[in-house]
Amino acid sequence: MLKRTPSKPPRPDPEERILAAAIELFAAEGYASIAVPEVAARAGVGLGTLYQRFPSKEALGNAVFRRCKRAWAAATLDIWPEGQAPERQFRLYWERLCAFAEKHRDMALYNERNPIGHAYDAESLALREELDRRSEAVLRAWVKAGAVADLPFEVMAGLIHGSFQRILELSIPARQRRKLMDETGRAVWRALAKAD
Repeated sequence: MLKRTPSKPPRPDPEERILAAAIELFAAEGYASIAVPEVAARAGVGLGTLYQRFPSKEALGNAVFRRCKRAWAAATLDIWPEGQAPERQFRLYWERLCAFAEKHRDMALYNERNPIGHAYDAESLALREELDRRSEAVLRAWVKAGAVADLPFEVMAGLIHGSFQRILELSIPARQRRKLMDETGRAVWRALAKAD
């Protein structure tokens, strides 16, 4: 009787390994600080394999940008609770943002640090503009409903995401981070609602 050896799980596609390695490295060190050979080494692929899929560091940077932004949008904006009161929408958004960060910490760090050190290609630029437009529409709807102060989009986004980023970057246990995120979410809403 032949002995069956347990089968190994299939290794992820090289492109997926490259993107995962680049996300991790760019989130930790920033795009400008990372050399392409570092990404290839972390992904366990040769430079030729990397360059077959991403012909330049800029192409890789744009692919990382799109991957991270689309994942964030799928976890937060794409499932928007239309018809809910603004405060409820904010609380759901904040909860989803925190859940996304727990599941995809490197992507969340990359998104929050915005470590773009390259030009956006046409696809990335269109995605950035679309996500900014959708985000601003949500914030403007809250203003129109009288739930938050009429502040510039950049200020409101900074209150939300600047606070989120600061807690996300802390080197603390996950349980403590969750508690701080809950407290921060409540404080951010109060700031938005009471700002003059």
